[in-house]
Amino acid sequence: MTRFLPGFVQKTDRNHIIILLLGILLLPNIGCIGGVNLVPLSAKIQNADNTFEQAEAVSTRSDDASKKEKAVAKQKKLYDSALSHYLEIIAKDAKGKYAQRSHYQIAKIYKKYYEWDKANEHYQAIIDLAPTGYYASEAKTGIANIRKNRALIQTELANYQNYKALYDTDPSEQRESYDIAADSLYKVGQSYEALENYTEAIVTYERLVSEFPDHEKAVQAQLRVGNIYFYDLYDYTNSGGWGAFVAVAQKFPDTFEAQKVTKDLNQTEALLKEIKNLQDEIHRNKSVKAKQFEEMGRYVLPSEKYIQGKADLIVQNYQQIARNWEKLRNYPNAIETNKVLIADLSHKKFAVADALYKVGTLYQQNGQYERAIQAYEDLLQNAPESIWRNEAAYQQAICYRAIREFRLAYKGFETYMSLTKGETPHQREAQQILRQFELDQDQDGFKFYEEQEEGTSDQDPNSYPGADN
Repeated sequence: MTRFLPGFVQKTDRNHIIILLLGILLLPNIGCIGGVNLVPLSAKIQNADNTFEQAEAVSTRSDDASKKEKAVAKQKKLYDSALSHYLEIIAKDAKGKYAQRSHYQIAKIYKKYYEWDKANEHYQAIIDLAPTGYYASEAKTGIANIRKNRALIQTELANYQNYKALYDTDPSEQRESYDIAADSLYKVGQSYEALENYTEAIVTYERLVSEFPDHEKAVQAQLRVGNIYFYDLYDYTNSGGWGAFVAVAQKFPDTFEAQKVTKDLNQTEALLKEIKNLQDEIHRNKSVKAKQFEEMGRYVLPSEKYIQGKADLIVQNYQQIARNWEKLRNYPNAIETNKVLIADLSHKKFAVADALYKVGTLYQQNGQYERAIQAYEDLLQNAPESIWRNEAAYQQAICYRAIREFRLAYKGFETYMSLTKGETPHQREAQQILRQFELDQDQDGFKFYEEQEEGTSDQDPNSYPGADN
């Protein structure tokens, strides 16, 4: 008896069977035909950025040495993966619009590895590609900061060593040397911090507290240790930020800083406790079947992930968790929490729209303008009925202006004005910006925003886009 496959015309000859088998074999490679990868670079850069952010959100701090080691390895693996993605983008389109961004992100990764020369190489690659753009400006600042702070570390470390030696020879006669040595060591800590070499910054500040306990900078150094752990490394452990802030109160009890950290620790404890309780409640309300399916690697519909009737509660929990992370200035976790809400509760349209907008604002506050632009675009495309639509259009235009993409900024402000009716919070400002963008002060036929985009002058008729400036 001949069996028919649904949807297929019966064909039993050998050629058709071979073709069918080849088709099945090629299915896993559907994104690549004839050696040409069909995944667009815009998707590749998003994948790279997502991987980078996953690395940023990994907590590498734990009082358990084994857990800490695993977390550090996981984070490095993610950074390495992101680095590989960015290098692939550069290899495929070395002079394209995403190359500069990739070089910039690679420099950030090398800075995390404390490989300053490699970071500078990628900053310089940006300048070579486009010497007047947004990323070129950021790259020049990056190179200058690395050079400045590395030089400061050498100079101030030498000062510290020399004056500390003088003080050690005769403490009773060398108070000035004591002060100079302490000040120099504090500057070394600041320079390490500016380089984002937080490990050396912490060691340096702790050395200051240990060697110069009665110096006026000692309490500030101990406070800086706590701030680095809490707000740069997101470490709330006893061996990290918590212990560092407790030390401020214990070692310098009669100071303003001691009062401040006591208040901050109480608030942090309450926020972290609430986050834990809300996370536990989310887990308790997850469908048993959904848990089983996810463990098996099977897809679960968002509407079926949680116990019936609990979705609204879960939305509120995620929103509160994200707010708490934001209060703790832990922006990577705040963003990640909103993204989980978007993915796991996609059927809750209004909550998803709010989360999309929040992701955009968090990126924007953190200076990640291109990520903010994409988040606002996701909102405009996927939730055009949202109450945040107009605000998203305006803020997206602001972000375009920040990265010096003036043509897109101009269109964005025009879009905002077309969406708004009556008095709105940004209407007058948007009108003023548009009027400025539309000026042609040198009467060369190119408007201000066009000149800005190309790095030419609107004050000189001989300087215009396309001219040999």
